[in-house]
Amino acid sequence: MPAMIDRRPALPARSAPLALLAAAACACALVAGCGAPARPLESSLTDMDSLQLRSWISPQLRRNIDLLPVTGGQETSRWWGTRFNAMSLNQAYQESLRRLGLMPDVPETGRFQLKVEVLALAQPNVPMGPEVAIAVRYTLSERAAGGGNVLYQRVLRTTQKAGIDDSLNPTEQLRIATEAALRNNIAELIRELASLPLPG
Repeated sequence: MPAMIDRRPALPARSAPLALLAAAACACALVAGCGAPARPLESSLTDMDSLQLRSWISPQLRRNIDLLPVTGGQETSRWWGTRFNAMSLNQAYQESLRRLGLMPDVPETGRFQLKVEVLALAQPNVPMGPEVAIAVRYTLSERAAGGGNVLYQRVLRTTQKAGIDDSLNPTEQLRIATEAALRNNIAELIRELASLPLPG
């Protein structure tokens, strides 16, 4: 029996590279389509930032600020984005205040109370080179039964970009930008509190 001969035209040689590109695009889409929760330690002030800011802080604030539970946390979507849940938000602020020497040695004994409310976290839908914006309302008041005098209240807005210099992974870029946006916001708060006139 004579051998069968396949007379169909061969696939063009360029189809293999196209298939590889398609596979790579699918892989990138899968990577970009995963959420990455923010990490509290990376969102808090660095040791270097703390050393620089500590010298500006009034002695009246040192070991005198109790942090109320931070509100505005959200769980990260499994598909895309980076969010701060309630626990990571509280840890980021507690660690920052601790590094600055602002939290009292014994909880609930500080002269002042700091209320923190995360109002908005804006992230782009385009994964590459994201710019993240965050808005946080801060209220510093004196401790008193039924609520003390409000000494400071303001909404601070900060932004941060990330790119391929930070990571080649789009999900990681978004997480890095989000953590840095909150870190910048905390640093801005401390600069404002440092120049705040306080009652004697």
